[in-house]
Amino acid sequence: MSLRLVSIILFFFMSNTYAQKIVEPYPSHNQSPLIHFFGLPNHYGGKVLSKNDFAFGSYLNIANNATSSELLTEAIYLDGEMYRNDLILRYGLLDYLQIEMTIPLVRHSTGVMDPIIVGWHDTFGLPGKSREVMSNFDLTYLYRENEETHILMNESKLKFGDIALKLDMPVLNNKIHVVSVGAFFKFSTGNKTQLIGSGTNDLGGHISGKIVPTYREKTFTYFYSAGYMHIGSGALLSDILTKNIVFGSVGSAFGLSKSWVPKVQFDFHSGFYKKSATKQLGRESIQLVLGTDYFISDNLNLSLSFSEDLIVNTAPDFVLQFGVSYKL
Repeated sequence: MSLRLVSIILFFFMSNTYAQKIVEPYPSHNQSPLIHFFGLPNHYGGKVLSKNDFAFGSYLNIANNATSSELLTEAIYLDGEMYRNDLILRYGLLDYLQIEMTIPLVRHSTGVMDPIIVGWHDTFGLPGKSREVMSNFDLTYLYRENEETHILMNESKLKFGDIALKLDMPVLNNKIHVVSVGAFFKFSTGNKTQLIGSGTNDLGGHISGKIVPTYREKTFTYFYSAGYMHIGSGALLSDILTKNIVFGSVGSAFGLSKSWVPKVQFDFHSGFYKKSATKQLGRESIQLVLGTDYFISDNLNLSLSFSEDLIVNTAPDFVLQFGVSYKL
């Protein structure tokens, strides 16, 4: 590619503005290998695209799992690393209606980051007893109940996961506060035996909002969401699966400078497998997400975040997300 062509592309990105910088929450959710494939939706702090506006996002999540438990009649062993890239496309279909499609690309792999995370835990004295007995660079996902093995997966290929669609419409839009409501549906398009998809068709609705939605330096932006999801039939662990899930998110961003916007976020959901006695499956979960946005221009944004499970063993204790988004 010639320098002239590169210059033209950069000029296009830098000059094509999208009014003002729009600060949005991270499109994050629990990346556990037995939870990530359900239809928990993204939210954007209540902001809905105008008619014919288009937004593109690509978010790579690297989730390292190392947890195990043997309790009563159950045994669970999760040791591996998951790479999930979510391609998110949004379009302003009408003046008050936004349509969104999420296309995940997923692969489970050996724990490449294992030595780094062990060192991190040792340095800061973080909990992680399972890592002390698990070997590095391994991939084994196992669930056994009543001496019967229901899941045993130790190899995976890069495949497309479950595709999701969502519709959002605004219900409040002023200079201080924006709110929208949405409905979503996730299709069973991914391979469930390799834990790429869930094997279920999920649907639900949610509300999301944001206070002080316009980007300004040295100011805070606050965002929140809450919703309900119904899980369909066809899951691998259908006998212990909970059909009805509530979820939500709260967070804040600070306009540190023209380009840098640090953010903190808390994602939470009720237990997906409440009939399980294990924390990994049966408990509710809260994840802390820390990171920053870097605005190359008003409409081109790079993001980096780190996620930690606040309720230990209910989500991966180490998730990195690298994102790029562009609004046209």
